[in-house]
Amino acid sequence: MEIGAAFFMSITILITFTFLFNLIYKYVFQHTSGLIKQAAMVVGFIALGWLAMKFGVRYNGSAIFDLRNVPIIFATLVFRDPRPILAIGFGIAMARLGINGLSASAFTAFCNISTLGMAGAGLVSLYRRRPSWGYPLKAAVSLLTINTLQVGGVLAYGAVNRVNYATHVMPYSLPTTILLGTFFLFIIRDFFLDQRRAVQLKETNEALEKRTQELLNTQKMLEEKAELILQASKYKSEFMANMSHELKTPLNSIILLSQMIGENEEEGRSEDNRRYANIIQASGEQLLHMINDILDLSKVEAGKMDIVLDILSLSDTVELLHRQMKPLAEVKNLDLRLHVEDDVPQTLLSDGLRLGQILRNLLVNAIKFTDSGYVALIVSIERQTNGGSGDHVVFMVKDTGVGIEKSKQELIFEAFRQEDGSINRRFGGTGLGLSISLQLAALLGGTLSLRSAKGEGSEFSLRLPLASAIAPSVSERQTAASLE
Repeated sequence: MEIGAAFFMSITILITFTFLFNLIYKYVFQHTSGLIKQAAMVVGFIALGWLAMKFGVRYNGSAIFDLRNVPIIFATLVFRDPRPILAIGFGIAMARLGINGLSASAFTAFCNISTLGMAGAGLVSLYRRRPSWGYPLKAAVSLLTINTLQVGGVLAYGAVNRVNYATHVMPYSLPTTILLGTFFLFIIRDFFLDQRRAVQLKETNEALEKRTQELLNTQKMLEEKAELILQASKYKSEFMANMSHELKTPLNSIILLSQMIGENEEEGRSEDNRRYANIIQASGEQLLHMINDILDLSKVEAGKMDIVLDILSLSDTVELLHRQMKPLAEVKNLDLRLHVEDDVPQTLLSDGLRLGQILRNLLVNAIKFTDSGYVALIVSIERQTNGGSGDHVVFMVKDTGVGIEKSKQELIFEAFRQEDGSINRRFGGTGLGLSISLQLAALLGGTLSLRSAKGEGSEFSLRLPLASAIAPSVSERQTAASLE
């Protein structure tokens, strides 16, 4: 009767303490970090074990029979990590030493409780591998396993007389412990379910927050895409407006002048006819150039631009460009300069047509956007510090023109986009030359870069790998020297 009364009082205290701890946990620790919540629960379970031993039944002055294993049983149903169970078992074992001090009975109890903690950790590991097990099955397994191990420990460690314990104590303590443990686990089942709901709610909230963030990122990306589409539509509208203006001007000239030549039946008008014919030819060439730009851009973007490599004479290539561009520069009273460094190779393995197209676009733009001063084509070698394959042939087109704002320098290389839509109306052109040149430079294995400032002119640099350059032979150098 004494054991039953003591155990009943212990279970009452444990239930009261658990209820109070549940309230404190829900309203104080629920919104703290996971580490703090776990530490609070471990301390709470150790306190439950201490209370069970404090109000247990004393036997022969030092041995205590109590419900110390109930917190360990309950902990196996709450935690999903074995480590807190080990901490709880060790904590209750240390509390047992603190009740009566260090004695043979206290030490064997310390070993027994520590063993129960390790067994509880093993049960948690088992439950993690059996997620389909429900609360009743887990509770039954933990209750029977921990109680059986506790009885086995008392008999094994011999803290009390084994025969007396087996005949007079265990027949009352074991059924009472199992019965009261079952009652305790049934009472606190709501606490277990509340903890599981809290964990599930937290996981659901985290998943919702992650999903919300993904939706926000997707929405932001869609907004950026929509803005880009609007900008592209705007730039294409500007491009079409410019194209409408640029294409109608030469076409109108061709139509009008052709009509005038057809209607001109007076004698002695051959000079006028020649002038009209020259204008028609220039307008037709201008129109053809625009159409070629659009076709080249379409070919590059479709990946159908063919590159034909051949051995080029660098000096012949740049001198031909200089002669072709000089009349355009003279019309605007500009100084068109050409400078080739002494260490530049005589020949280069590249596509002469595309190289000329890039340099011609750069020179035409430089002349178009320069009102006074000069335009220069400078050819040099850019050597890396380690030498070898990292060296480049650099074609720099430098001018003293209007320059380009830094914020607009990347924009001008994109198709259908210009620094300012009104620029093309002032200077003319399709606005596709730089976009085509940039992509052609990449096809040739090089790069096209820009350095400029508003009102201070521009420097466009085409860099082609020197690995494709072919150094002149000794005889070629001697021939060149003799010609000089």
